[in-house]
Amino acid sequence: MASTGHWEVVGKTKKGKGQAPALTKSQKKQFVEKMPRIDTRDPVKEDSTIYDAFKLGESRQEVKTDRQNGYADVGSKKNAQQAKKKKPEQNGKRDVGRPITLESALAQIDQAELESILSQSQLRFPDNQDVWLKDLASYINLKLEKVTESHPTFKDKDKGYPMNQLSGGSRQVINGLFKKCSKQSLDHLFYHCVQCMLAENAKGTSTAGYKVFLQLLAHQRPNIVLPKLPQYLELLKTHQNRPTQCLTILWALGQCGIVDLRCGLRVWMDLMLPCLGIRSVAAYPVEYLENLFKWHKDAREAYGEVSLREYFYVLDSVFSPTFNLPSDLRKRLQEVYPKIKEIAYGASPATNLRNFFASYLRRAEPNSSLAMKQEVLLCLVLCLVTDKHCWSTWCQMYTKHLVQSGVLLQHFLDSWEVLGKSDRHMLRQTLRSFAVTNDELSAHGRTTQEGFDICNVTTKELLNKMSESRFPWGMVVFFFVSVFAAIVAYDVISSPSVRASRTVRFMEDYGLLGVMEQAWRRIMTFVYLATGWMKENFPRYYAWVQDTVGPFVKQMWRTLVDTAMFLVDAARPHYRWAVEKTHQALLWVGSAPFLHKTSRLNTWTKTHEQNCGVSTSELWCLHLKFCAEILETEGNLNTAFGLAFSACTPDQMAVCV
Repeated sequence: MASTGHWEVVGKTKKGKGQAPALTKSQKKQFVEKMPRIDTRDPVKEDSTIYDAFKLGESRQEVKTDRQNGYADVGSKKNAQQAKKKKPEQNGKRDVGRPITLESALAQIDQAELESILSQSQLRFPDNQDVWLKDLASYINLKLEKVTESHPTFKDKDKGYPMNQLSGGSRQVINGLFKKCSKQSLDHLFYHCVQCMLAENAKGTSTAGYKVFLQLLAHQRPNIVLPKLPQYLELLKTHQNRPTQCLTILWALGQCGIVDLRCGLRVWMDLMLPCLGIRSVAAYPVEYLENLFKWHKDAREAYGEVSLREYFYVLDSVFSPTFNLPSDLRKRLQEVYPKIKEIAYGASPATNLRNFFASYLRRAEPNSSLAMKQEVLLCLVLCLVTDKHCWSTWCQMYTKHLVQSGVLLQHFLDSWEVLGKSDRHMLRQTLRSFAVTNDELSAHGRTTQEGFDICNVTTKELLNKMSESRFPWGMVVFFFVSVFAAIVAYDVISSPSVRASRTVRFMEDYGLLGVMEQAWRRIMTFVYLATGWMKENFPRYYAWVQDTVGPFVKQMWRTLVDTAMFLVDAARPHYRWAVEKTHQALLWVGSAPFLHKTSRLNTWTKTHEQNCGVSTSELWCLHLKFCAEILETEGNLNTAFGLAFSACTPDQMAVCV
């Protein structure tokens, strides 16, 4: 059948019937030309929409050419050859008009066109903000559909790329629309644009327009992605086997971190941290975290954003060897890890580290990796030094975490020269508590517990080290310096002159004296230069300071003097009242039976007033003299001066003061 070109009967042929004659090539050609043909009609014309205005003449010509080529005659070889000749010519024309780069394509977007599209949407749908936003986003993506994207995350580009390539007027139109729309509409728009990007990526078409629109929205409202983070996480899980789609989602959501550190860190914790286990996209979360802390130097604005659970998940991911992460990415994460630790500790580590100590101690395993063990031990020591409450937490966890406590105690023992200078009082109390606990465990026969032996041994060694007195290095150095100075002084004094002393001759023989003289000359040279400069410039600078600051200093001094005088005048009535009350109190105290010496003082005072005629001030001096006599006989200072004050009237006391 394949060789003859016509149908054959399989099987035995009946007698009396001959075979049909075979057709020649000319007969076949005539047969094909005489066959009836079916004329195809054009499809039904689509209804016009607002997007018809976006179509260019070039695209219409391409559609028309493709339609003509698709419905051409199958049997005509001449038409097929003409179609093949026309196709390269049309492709050449199309390539000439296509924008080469994304920058040139963005430069072609006109502000007037955006305003026109927006006004048309607002006229057609005056109350539907979602349609306005979606129409504008679709228009921008349509204008950039011929751009070939080199990388889904625009690697090695500026943080504002490609948004900063758009003209200022166009950005103003889009940002103005964002300000008019509600938060709910913007939430729907962001999720819609992400979905459209994924769909266009699956088709292999450009998504640059949606990315520009999302970038503008993320810069205007950085917290726009936070309410729907669980939905975006589901999108990532759905497309985890498609690296391009995953990177597109991560790039779009990460744009909020350029403006706000808290939002960027939340996106990294919830979405990018789980992606570290995906080898094809693991590099982007690490790069994003590095850039995030480059964009925001001050980490204090994100204090409290990283929870305790999230921090220890980061710690395990960075330092645990069981986590599937390439070594180069692990090193890069370890470099930015201190920033995350600082944010997790918050503004007051002295009260927050007690919450971290228990989790740190559980990770102090002897079989853990070297990097993990060093980091955990460093953090444990920091907790104990910074937050005193951690010592009591350690005592409470000691019996159930003997292995981990043994690792920490051994670290104290190995680094005793440094750690021994910490809070020795708290350390001594903790070690004594551990020693008592070890004795109790031994008494109950629980010495077979894992980690008991090392805890018992290290506790005793640390207690011995704390009981030992330190070598007095300071006293030794002071002693040798003093002895050396005494020897030199004795040598100089016992010699006829300083030059003749053995010390000076020793310094001359070994050249030390010349070096010292040269150093002294240089020092004096600089001293002379500094003195000359001060003599020349100090009066000028002093005059300038006096002219500039002097009036303010004088005014301040006048204000202080006036304030002091005002306070003295204001306190004068209160002072008189205090003197009067003090006199009354002394009279009341003097009327007590045990102060019978008052009668002696009153009699002595009246006698001197009548016989000597002394003044008030002189009488006060006599009172003090009499008090001194009482002090010698009675030995009571309070009694002496109480008697003196009780004998004076308020006016006399005021005059004496």
